[in-house]
Amino acid sequence: MFKKFFIPILIWGLAPAGLAALFFYLQMGILSLCVYAFYVLLAGARIMTLLWMKPLQCARHVSDEVIRIGETVKVVARIRNPHWFPILWAYVEETLPEKMRIEGTTKRLIYLAPGETAHLFYSVSFTRRGCHRIGPVVIETGDIFGFFRKTRMEKQRDFVTVLPEYTEIESFQIGQRRMLGDFCAERSLFDDPSRIRGIREYQRGDSLKRIHWKSTAHTGSLLSKVYDPIEVAGATIVLDFHKNSWIMAEQLARASGRIQEDTRPTQETALETACSIARYLWEGGWSVGLLSNGRDPLGIPGITLAQARSMESLGEALEAARAGRVDDRLEPVFIPARRASEQFSLIHENLARLELTDGLRIEYAILDAIPRIERRQVLAILTGDCGDAFIEAVLKTRALGYRIMVFIVRNTAAHDRAFEAFIPAGIEVFDLEHERRLSEIATGRRFY
Repeated sequence: MFKKFFIPILIWGLAPAGLAALFFYLQMGILSLCVYAFYVLLAGARIMTLLWMKPLQCARHVSDEVIRIGETVKVVARIRNPHWFPILWAYVEETLPEKMRIEGTTKRLIYLAPGETAHLFYSVSFTRRGCHRIGPVVIETGDIFGFFRKTRMEKQRDFVTVLPEYTEIESFQIGQRRMLGDFCAERSLFDDPSRIRGIREYQRGDSLKRIHWKSTAHTGSLLSKVYDPIEVAGATIVLDFHKNSWIMAEQLARASGRIQEDTRPTQETALETACSIARYLWEGGWSVGLLSNGRDPLGIPGITLAQARSMESLGEALEAARAGRVDDRLEPVFIPARRASEQFSLIHENLARLELTDGLRIEYAILDAIPRIERRQVLAILTGDCGDAFIEAVLKTRALGYRIMVFIVRNTAAHDRAFEAFIPAGIEVFDLEHERRLSEIATGRRFY
């Protein structure tokens, strides 16, 4: 601290005195006085710059950390001078996401008296999914003569997670009834209302929905339905978010002209489709999980930001947020399938933060996660490519007894190749151009 702050002041203070003494010794007269005055001015300007930059304190408050597309967050940034001397001028500017609608004051030239606080009030409307960074605050100040300027970038950064949109598949004309389970069991805590085994006498506590009204009318006494016990269905949605998987799909979409109908990147269509499937299955009572090779910019894959705040590692994770940096991380985003009220919110927020990766390929992520996925679960895989390594990994997984559905997004050539490789093995393959295609897939088909 002493070396960084006081030594420069001593140098700039003693240098003019030494030069003036030298000029007096050489009997240079008025010139020595002018040089001395200039260096005193220069030293004062330098000391002024060092003093003004050091004490500034910055803080920021963001109204919401998790929002939906189109919603607005309000931000207040505070810049305070806690010391006894004034700061005559400082230029303050926020660093904000590009292509967002911003209203209010995001940059300002300020004067701060001792103990005074200046504010930046503004709002940001987010138009696309993702984990968007707000900050850091950039501060520039200098002396009043314009000799020196110094810039500082604050450490504090805040993040706003914008949730992806999804399609309500329930509104489609689904041809068959959706069952709550996929396997009959001899003993189970759950009954499937869509599977009626028989009837029995009415017992006190039976709901009106359980009464078999036709049999009751025929016999003249109350009779209740007996359902098949079932094992709860489960599915893990596998989303490929490697950059190389979407290059060809994007090129084909542009060449075919489909990109004019849907201006979103191809991988965003896949992500929103994955979110729609997760919502559909979760509302149907399924155990739903997520596996992706995408990158979490906050470094907290598999959990929500609210859960991470209770952990000691959150601060380190936020400091290690690697936006825009090449990522060779080999840890996938994995959320085990379970049946819980907050499960879709957990998947929804993790999908919102997901970014393309340069590291782990999806075939390696699948083979690595298979030991942690129950064999009776469905694997719904969404990708934009179908290479040899991907085909080999999917066929190996199928050989282990897993039921698999493969969705190829906006890549006809990859779909044809996947169709030839997977159909003989009993794997369903779908050509998914957009989320509206889910209505055709859902009609007459089940996710089990």
